[in-house]
Amino acid sequence: MITEITKVEINKDQIILEGTDLESLFTTSDLYIDIPEEPVRFVFDRQPGSIKYLYKVCSSQNKCKDAKSIGGKIESLVGCIISLSESFIQKS
Repeated sequence: MITEITKVEINKDQIILEGTDLESLFTTSDLYIDIPEEPVRFVFDRQPGSIKYLYKVCSSQNKCKDAKSIGGKIESLVGCIISLSESFIQKS
């Protein structure tokens, strides 16, 4: 899912990325209709597989290159437009 990241929250158990779903905007057939922005929330547990996935996402972003820690790299994602797996979406 193509998403613009608007907020990052890192806590003891989870890493949460909040953003705006841009995929519906990019795939609409009528470019002149007003499509409401839909918020989306991705939740990653602090397991090695999730951290590795986020590290790969961060390594593809120039904005994250200067951060020294993985936490700093993840926090640098705010403002980036990235593609994330829908398997991490938190269902309401």
